Amino acid sequence: MAKAPSRTQRRHVREKATIDHLVQYVYEPKTPDEKHTERRPTTSTGLPVEDQVRKEWKAALARIPRFFGDKRVTELPVPAMPSPPRLRKRPLEANPATSAADEIDIAGCAAIAYTSEDPAHPVEHMLDGCCGPGAPRWMSARSDTTEHIVIEIDRPQTISGLVYEVEETTRERTQEVRVEASEDGGQSYRQILVQEYNFSPGGATYQREEQRFNLRQVTHLRLTIVPNKSGSGTATLTALRLFA
Repeated sequence: MAKAPSRTQRRHVREKATIDHLVQYVYEPKTPDEKHTERRPTTSTGLPVEDQVRKEWKAALARIPRFFGDKRVTELPVPAMPSPPRLRKRPLEANPATSAADEIDIAGCAAIAYTSEDPAHPVEHMLDGCCGPGAPRWMSARSDTTEHIVIEIDRPQTISGLVYEVEETTRERTQEVRVEASEDGGQSYRQILVQEYNFSPGGATYQREEQRFNLRQVTHLRLTIVPNKSGSGTATLTALRLFA
């Protein structure tokens, strides 16, 4: 009578059968479709099992109520914005140098002497109250020439501020403006301001200058305009304002 195989022998047989099956599955030649097609079991919805489980898990999480403190909420509360600090504030007062109440009526209290003006751009344009880019302006009738404008004040005047504007849109050049004051009827002058402005059609084309002074008993104010400190051009000023 044949002897029954031992438990160890039976285990070895099972293991060998498993190995033979794996070897046959891995190394058996397959058709192109079997090599490159990933077979993933799907559910009744048509989604792979992993995607369906993930979808249902997210839906279940969304239905779980959340708690904030001792209250059940569906959404976390948005924290309240802090109240703005109590602040003492007030509108900034107008700069005395540009306050209209202190503006000097140049045309009414002074005569204007000048070395040159273009008939299309007379000195009046500089004092017509128009300002900003594109406003009417005074322009010399001569190019590359230093020009002078003198304000001859009827009675000695206190001057605390000066504003003037310059514009150049067509040429690249540097214009210098010098301002001098006289307190002895124009016999002598004291320089109070020198500024240079670099203009370029593709860059800066407009400049507004505001200065504050403490001038007493001014009888004459002289402006010297050098249009071609560098480059070439014509002296010009868009606006001039004085303040007491």
